[in-house]
Amino acid sequence: MPDALELLIASARRNEACALVTLVGLHGAAPRRIGAQMAVTADGDVAGSFSGGCLDWSVIEEARRALDEGVSRRVRYGEDSPYVDIVLPCGSGLDLQFDGAVPAATVDAIAQAMARRRPFALRWRDPASPPACVSDGMPDADAVVVQRMPALRLMLAGAGDTLLAMCRMARAADIETIAFSPERDLQAPLGALGVDLHVLQARHALPPPAFEAHAFDAWTAAITLFHDHDWELPFLQRALASDACLVGAMGSPRTQALRLERLQALGVDAASLARLRSPLGLLPRARDPHELAVSILAEAMQAHRERCHPAEARTEPRATSAASIDA
Repeated sequence: MPDALELLIASARRNEACALVTLVGLHGAAPRRIGAQMAVTADGDVAGSFSGGCLDWSVIEEARRALDEGVSRRVRYGEDSPYVDIVLPCGSGLDLQFDGAVPAATVDAIAQAMARRRPFALRWRDPASPPACVSDGMPDADAVVVQRMPALRLMLAGAGDTLLAMCRMARAADIETIAFSPERDLQAPLGALGVDLHVLQARHALPPPAFEAHAFDAWTAAITLFHDHDWELPFLQRALASDACLVGAMGSPRTQALRLERLQALGVDAASLARLRSPLGLLPRARDPHELAVSILAEAMQAHRERCHPAEARTEPRATSAASIDA
């Protein structure tokens, strides 16, 4: 299912009108962060939400009005809202920016930034004017600025049921996933999930074109899921030299100690080795591929959140990894 900006871009390519709604102000607690968005098309398609249902129906109706009128405006919901019949259970106040006609230049800039996996920001100089897309998301006293970071992406190297379960779980969460494996038989089931598979040809080498096309970036989690650990070393070398938000490997503490020795012998420095998380996963000693997939995916999401929202990471206790399958 597309998110709000993906629906906005797709609608523009179909020459279909689409309203964009953005959470630009928050007073009190709320289930969404500043920057949460909803898109509503002229044909009635909706992507995104701001609540568990207590608010969204009203937002959709307001978005349709903004779409019909082709205008931009800002509306307060909850505390101090003119809509006295809409009460948010959390007791908060939300400022939502409605843009019934987002300029084509803004949509194109958003599409380019998302395709290149680059951070960007939307900036409103006036509640009655649509946003501009800018690469600099610095605070602006004369404008409202909302930062957008690239979504979590997974690069997984592994084999068998563990890799397949991990890919299923990630795709169920709409996470872009790229797989590396020596097992060609996985091509069909992974392809059905929408996962690109790059077939590994040898234990100590990865195909350079795969890395050129899918470089590890700061919002990517790189994870190995091998029982035959010879296959993982080139992948981990490349990942540890990158700015990936998480580099992790399945295995026991004993396996991790041996892995670190081998990577050190290959020239990986101590600072890079310290980044390698293993055992991996937030559930203690997972023994089932699906349980392990949930456990590892949770840690990857946590690492991405820490990269994108460091202020939250400083105020929330961090879960610690627990031992995973002993391999």
